[in-house]
Amino acid sequence: MVPKILCITDLDGTFVKDSIGVSKADLMAYQLLRRFCDFAIATGRSTKEIGYITEKNKIDIKYYIAFNGALITDSQRNLIASNPIQKEDVEQLLQFLKKENLIFDALDGIQRIGNFSHEHIERLWNMKIVCPENPYDSLIDKDIYKFNIRPSKEQTIGYLNTLRETFPNLEIFQSGETRIEVTSEGVSKGSAIQRVSSDYDLLISFGDSGNDISLFQNSDISYCMSSAPEYVKKYADFEVACFSSAIEHLCKIIQKD
Repeated sequence: MVPKILCITDLDGTFVKDSIGVSKADLMAYQLLRRFCDFAIATGRSTKEIGYITEKNKIDIKYYIAFNGALITDSQRNLIASNPIQKEDVEQLLQFLKKENLIFDALDGIQRIGNFSHEHIERLWNMKIVCPENPYDSLIDKDIYKFNIRPSKEQTIGYLNTLRETFPNLEIFQSGETRIEVTSEGVSKGSAIQRVSSDYDLLISFGDSGNDISLFQNSDISYCMSSAPEYVKKYADFEVACFSSAIEHLCKIIQKD
């Protein structure tokens, strides 16, 4: 019997290496992949941004896993799961950010709101950044799925540890040298694929950062990009230079089996 396969990929740094567009080689690899499996995207970005990439590149996906798993929909955008951060946690986190004078943006699924001014607008994928005079009060009554906190490179590890100690009920990941991501308790890419994988015999994942570790841990076969931090690579089965290299290797495994 031919196994039913679901492949799940991260976007930035994995399927969209430059955070702008999908390379020709990686797009061709996707087209090859779709011959024998279903395809899903799991990212820290919103469903709106996933849609921007999929529509632009004519990519057919089975599941939209947004905000590291805080929001999940199927291919028709029917809601599977929604888990915004609790209002009390949002308020306490905003107090912390204000006290520490940290740069951040918060995502409600429609826009980014905060005090962060993005220097590369081409990486925003039609997701507007709003910087109100008082971003803290502006966010109190909104449903927030994820915070991106942006300390300096030298401060990232220190704030990562402090945030985990201060907010043990939240999920906190390092996703770059100067970015920390915060979501609601129990939210992760790994827990998200558990919600959608019951019909599949084989789960295959692709990623490159701290928020992909749980994705690797809940997959049968996992690929990590060689550009990833060393602590992330150790959780994956294979290290590859790019998405297309991963698919080339995967095809050999599938054919062999």
